[in-house]
Amino acid sequence: MLNIDVRVLFTDGERAARCGEYETARACFLEAGQCAADVQLWRAAIRCYRHALELDLLDREVVERILRIPARMISGRGWDEYRNALDQNAAWLHFGCRSARVISGDLGAVVECPAVGPVLELIMTEPDLVETRPEARFQGMPIAMGTIVLRRAMWARPRERANDLMSVRVTFAGQQRVRLDEHGDWDPLVGEAPTRMRQARRL
Repeated sequence: MLNIDVRVLFTDGERAARCGEYETARACFLEAGQCAADVQLWRAAIRCYRHALELDLLDREVVERILRIPARMISGRGWDEYRNALDQNAAWLHFGCRSARVISGDLGAVVECPAVGPVLELIMTEPDLVETRPEARFQGMPIAMGTIVLRRAMWARPRERANDLMSVRVTFAGQQRVRLDEHGDWDPLVGEAPTRMRQARRL
């Protein structure tokens, strides 16, 4: 749950982002995240910061803010790997994923983001199971980044207030299996072995 101050700032950020005012949106999301952190609403803070990352997935300051959240809330979520990936892949182009979309055809499907093109390859092997991996240029993408992109591609207009959030199981890079919901929250699926993704062919 978001408290009223966080909700107002978050809503202002969403409104600015929809209008293409990304600097204003980023400032609102960061302030919302800090406001949530100040009252120990850690999940809300992470959510606000994820929305800031949707504007620029290589925004290191946002990742560092998440890493200042208590370890019990972010342990095993891939945020350390996110920071390491930014360190090790300085050649990656900065890009956002608010307009991410799934492009599908007879030869497979990809998630495409403006300015950089294909980012993730994916197939849906069961009605609620998506198997995905980074496109070749983004090898080394951490799961925390991948789920941000995938969530926005699958739910362009997520419902803010829903008692039954939509969710899917996700196998990421053939190694990690999680359940991802339309707000971008995800939890590891314990006891489910990842499957090997078939070789996807670019469209």
